[in-house]
This record gives sequence, C-alpha cells and structure tokens, in this order.
Amino acid sequence: MRLKNRLESALKAFGDPSSVVPQQQLMDMIDERLRVALADIEAQTEAALEATRHATAGDAAMMRDGEAWTQAAPRWDRVRDLARGALSQAGLSGGTMLEIGGRLNPRNADFPEFAYQALDFENAPGAGVDVTAGDITHCPQIPDESYDFIFSFDVFEHIDKPWLAASEIIRLLRPGGVTMHSTLFAWRYHPCPIDYWRYSAEGLKSLFEGLDCLHSDFDYAERRRDIRGRNRNAVTPDAFGGWRENVRVNYAGMKPR
Repeated sequence: MRLKNRLESALKAFGDPSSVVPQQQLMDMIDERLRVALADIEAQTEAALEATRHATAGDAAMMRDGEAWTQAAPRWDRVRDLARGALSQAGLSGGTMLEIGGRLNPRNADFPEFAYQALDFENAPGAGVDVTAGDITHCPQIPDESYDFIFSFDVFEHIDKPWLAASEIIRLLRPGGVTMHSTLFAWRYHPCPIDYWRYSAEGLKSLFEGLDCLHSDFDYAERRRDIRGRNRNAVTPDAFGGWRENVRVNYAGMKPR
C-alpha cells in the first residue's frame, strides 16, 4: 500500500508539478538554477578566452624571443671579441698560441699576431696548421710555460676531467699569459665523440684558481634560438618549444707575472 501511494504521488507530480510545489516557488527554483548555470557558463567562457589571450601573447613573445638572436653578432664574432678584449686587458700583443681541439676548425687567422699551434687527440695531415697529438688533461711532452695564449671553443664540455685540463693549462701558460675558453651552460646533449659537462660562469672560473680573472659571464644572445631539425638537432620539443635554452659561458684569465 505504501509503495502504491508513492507511485501515485510520483505520477501526479510528473503530470502536474504545481500540485506538489506551488507554481511560483517552482518558477523561482527554475530561474535560480538557470541563473547559476548561466553564470557558470559565463565564467568558463571567460576563463577559456583569457587562456587563449595568454596563449596568443605567449606565442607572440616566444616568436619575438626566438628571433632576437638574429640581431646579435654571430657567435664566433662574440667569442673572438671577448678573447681580444682579454688580450688587450693583459697587454698581450703577440707570442705563441695553443688552441685546444683546433685541428678541424683552427682559429689561427683570427689571431695572426701569434705563432699558432693546435693540440688535439690526433694529427690532421693537410690541415694547414701545426697540430700536436695529445690530451690536455695530461701532456707532459709539452714543457712548462710554453704559451702566451691558450684558447678553446666548444671543447670543455667534451673533456672528461676538466680540473686536470685547467691545471695543465695553468702549467703551460707563461707569466702574463692569457687563457680563454668558451663552452656551454645550456645546450642539447651532443656526443661528438662524448659529451660530459655543462658549466656556470662561476663553475668555469673555479677551475682556474690562481689566475687573475679577466672575464667570467654567461652569453644569452642565442638563448631562445630554435634550431630544431637542423643538422643533427632533430629532437622532440616540449609544449614550450623544446630545449630552447641555448646559453654559452665564457671565461678568460691571466697568469700573474
């Protein structure tokens, strides 16, 4: 009997809701629910529009940042100018230069006032420069204080024990000599043949304890440069443009006289 009464009440309410809830109260309830639903829809719509505006602004900012590097001097020019500035600070206008890892792309033409030698893992017949085969972390075959200027470009990230390399460089420098190194703080993994390290400005500087620091700083000029897909850079990007964090670090120091 109780179930029957409930069914009858339900059928009556379905056919005429005002018989259960007064009509005005029912309309007020419907209006309130519609108002809440519409307010929720408006809030969600505004949030979506705001997200779109932010995304559009972010895309535009990324596009601007991604092209900013084109306004900077080329990478090698920046490094060369830093090296020349350090040589000028030290009052060094000539002598003998050693480039670490320079057999395939020697920088001798940019420092013509120096007698040029390169140190690399193997000789390079036909390279057109004087190449000594050796390891900068241990090269006892080279006498102390042999060079006035020791330089490397994109090499220190590939040295397995850079603290030993720094110790040898200091040994090989003549008093008043300058050493300059340009390497990486943020860059993709690139084993050619092996990729070991990344450096902060202070970290690179700390390797050359005992030298007078002439320069130690980051180079952000190409920070957001997008080189995905070029050469061997075919990597999968993340939602913010992949590994677009391309920051160099440079150090120059002088051996006290």
